[in-house]
Amino acid sequence: MEKVELGWDDFWAEIFRVRHRRAIQGIEQFDQLLVSFVIEALSLKKGAEILDIASGAGAHSIEFAKKGFKVTAFDLAQSLIDVAKQRAIDEKVEVNFFAGDMRDMSFESQFNAAVLLSHSFGFFNHEENKLVLKGVFDALQDGGCLLLDLMNPYNLPTFQKTWTQLEGGFLLNEPHVLDAPAGVLTGRPAMFIDTENDRIVLMDQDALSNNDIRMYTALEIREMLQGVGFTKVELYGQHYLPRLPYAANSERMVVIAHR
Repeated sequence: MEKVELGWDDFWAEIFRVRHRRAIQGIEQFDQLLVSFVIEALSLKKGAEILDIASGAGAHSIEFAKKGFKVTAFDLAQSLIDVAKQRAIDEKVEVNFFAGDMRDMSFESQFNAAVLLSHSFGFFNHEENKLVLKGVFDALQDGGCLLLDLMNPYNLPTFQKTWTQLEGGFLLNEPHVLDAPAGVLTGRPAMFIDTENDRIVLMDQDALSNNDIRMYTALEIREMLQGVGFTKVELYGQHYLPRLPYAANSERMVVIAHR
């Protein structure tokens, strides 16, 4: 079999965020529960404007739109935005999807709420991560809220080597590794056996770098959010109802920051 290396947007975004996600049992129900949690936790009313940052292939954005919200959503990967736009057409909802970098937001006091879901925060160095939070603060109206849905750094899931059968082939996932001194969850190489094109697809350095996530504690997140201007920060331990307080053994670390 031929071996090729491809980057995040060229191939891996579609494999991980579309095909792999589609293969997860009960993912549609999970998306509905997560969106319901966000709506209640942020006390959102129909017609509110929501900014979905790192929106992937648009599953949550489309669910918000179905419930009567005005949604603007973006992701770094153009391939995912293309999938999201087609999904919105198929679902007969209107979402403003575009490709963009969360470090380069230019919104000003536009949104009632912003979300970063599925641990889509911490991809960059510390200063760039703070820049993302500042961009969100500027994008929100007074009284607006940001919701960060993060892994709990004190209770990380057990990562295992897995083979998954997907549309068009088989995906090998190597376990993530926590670099404790750096506070970074380091992505490991993955491999896709592309049976349709008779080739083995490997991750290049660009794809690997998109797998690294800076793991922040609640204290660090609170200080960062308050440092860019947020006035009140709440913490919860799961991303579905009912709202539970955050603890060391919580399933997630859900952070809500008020402007």
